[in-house]
Parts: sequence; structure tokens; C-alpha cells
Amino acid sequence: MLRGSIVVWVLLLLGLALGQDTRVVNILDPSTAYNREVTRLLIWVSVFAALIFIVVTGALTYTVIKFRRRGNEQGEPPQFHGNDRLEIIWTVIPTVIIVIIFGLTAQSMIANARFPAGAMTVKVTGYQFWWDYEYEGLGIRTSNELILPVNKPVIVEMTSKDIIHSWWPASLVGKQDAIPGITTRLHFTPEKEGTYYGQCAELCGASHSRMRFRVIVVSQEQFDRFVEGAKGFQAPAATDPTLAKGQQLFNQQCAACHAVKGTANEANRVGPDLSYFGNRTTVGAGLWENTDTYLIPWIKNSPGVKPGSKMPPFPQLSDEDARAIAAYIKSLKIEGLDFEGLPQF
Repeated sequence: MLRGSIVVWVLLLLGLALGQDTRVVNILDPSTAYNREVTRLLIWVSVFAALIFIVVTGALTYTVIKFRRRGNEQGEPPQFHGNDRLEIIWTVIPTVIIVIIFGLTAQSMIANARFPAGAMTVKVTGYQFWWDYEYEGLGIRTSNELILPVNKPVIVEMTSKDIIHSWWPASLVGKQDAIPGITTRLHFTPEKEGTYYGQCAELCGASHSRMRFRVIVVSQEQFDRFVEGAKGFQAPAATDPTLAKGQQLFNQQCAACHAVKGTANEANRVGPDLSYFGNRTTVGAGLWENTDTYLIPWIKNSPGVKPGSKMPPFPQLSDEDARAIAAYIKSLKIEGLDFEGLPQF
């Protein structure tokens, strides 16, 4: 009975492991020089670890088998002081290995710490439980989905407005803490177009595991189109009755916290910037697809679907009202941008 239960639990755990989306965390993805450097170092460390495991396990197995109790022993076995030569060898070899790993680690750290010239700078601010992005020198602000051009070095300067967070798009670069009152930096150059999954890597509250984001790497042409559209963005006139109703409800219920470029509330920073929300692929800081199925419940009761969310519930809104607001904010988009067909990493 116990053995059967153990087998069931092992199979369940194996199923869960195989069912995980391995794209979310992959530090070995060769999409950047940073990750390739980390992979190189990991291979060296793994080789040394495997050699040490084989030697130690082999020596232990040999000793156990050779000197096992056979039943015909008489008296006490011969006693000896030790082997000075052997002790020197097993002291020198680990020391050499440590020195080699130290040198390789220092080499990788120096290579990854060298900030590139001519890089684009993006300021990242962490909030419970979402991310704010501001493109330095471009006058563009967005939230949760960072759009970058391929083969362009970027410097990420990050901080936090509440507690410590950690910004980590594992397939692109290592994690870096976002600390209140302090600016930390990292850099990378994305070399493949695609959508890269990111996650807060510092325990920060009830929805820490749901503080996700996307880094969307596009062609230079697509990025230029985004910059041009974002710089001159104006909220479209709501001529459709549903959009007009959604705009009115948005101004009454949402505009106090959320910025929309080209409107009276474009400077608001309490909540995520919604200027180009219609171009977003996700809702809830990377949690769900940007469809009415998820967006309407999010509008009506954000804390109900994401514990700890600072956005208050709106019980006074009917489904029809929430649908109108959803239609309005999804109309806020830069035409000509489509990220749905990008590879996922």
C-alpha cells in the first residue's frame, strides 16, 4: 500500500515537472552574450563537479567492497598512520580546481560587467505587483511589456517604489534587485527577435509569483514604428457608442490612477500606463492573454484574481460597463504593431 502511494506521488511530481513551461526560466538560452558566458562557466563547473563525484564515489565504492567484512577476520586489522603523499595530492588537486574556477569566474564577471558604448537606457521601476518602463531620452513610458530592438545594446537602470523586487528575464540576462532609493544597473544585447518571459525573483508579497513581465524584441523597423507612434500618440476620439461609454466610465473610475498619453491624465503614475494597452499581449502584469475573458474580471475585481493588487474592486460596475471600459482601453493602440507571431522564449 505504502509502495503504491509512493509510486503515485512520484508519477504526479514527474507529471507536474514535465508540464511546466520551460520557457519561463532558461539561463542557458544563447540569446545574449551574457547567457553564453554564464553557460560556458556552468559547463566548466559541471565538468569539475562530475570529475570530483566520480573520483570520490569510485574511491568510496572501492574501499567499501575491498575492505568489507568477510567473516573470517581474526584480531584487529593492521594499523597505520596514513599516507602523506596521498594527503598532499588530495589537498593540491582541489586547490588547483578552485583556482581555475576562480579565474574562470573572474573572467566571466569582468566580461559581463563591461557596459557597452552607445547603448539605449531604460529606467525600470518595480511596484507591488507590476513593472514600469521609461525610455530615457525618448519621452516614452509603458508598463509590464518592454519593447526593444534586436541587436541593440540596452542598459537597464532599476529601482523600486515600495519594497525590494528583482527583475529577471532569464533567457536574456541575470537577475538584478530593484531597491527603493537606490539605482542598480545591468546590460545586455538581445540577438534574436521574440517574446521573452520575465519574473520578479525577490519575495515581495502575496502576488510575488504573479509579478511577471515580457521583453518583446523586434526588428529595428518595428521598434522605430513603435517609437514614432508612441511619441505622437493621441487617444483616438471615441465615436462608437460603446467606446464613448467606455471612455466616460474610464475617466470616472480609472483616470485618477492610470495615465493615457494625449489626455488630461497623461502624467499619472499611481498605476500602470495604459497609453498603448491595445498593443499589449497580456493583462495583469504578464499573467493572462489580453482578451475580454481575462480583462473584464480584472477590471471589475483586480484583488479577487490577483491577491495584494493595489487596484481597488469596482462592484458598482456591471458586466456591460466593464466590457465598455475594456473596449475603450483596447482601442488605445499604435497601428501597425503586431507581436502575436513572435517566437516565445
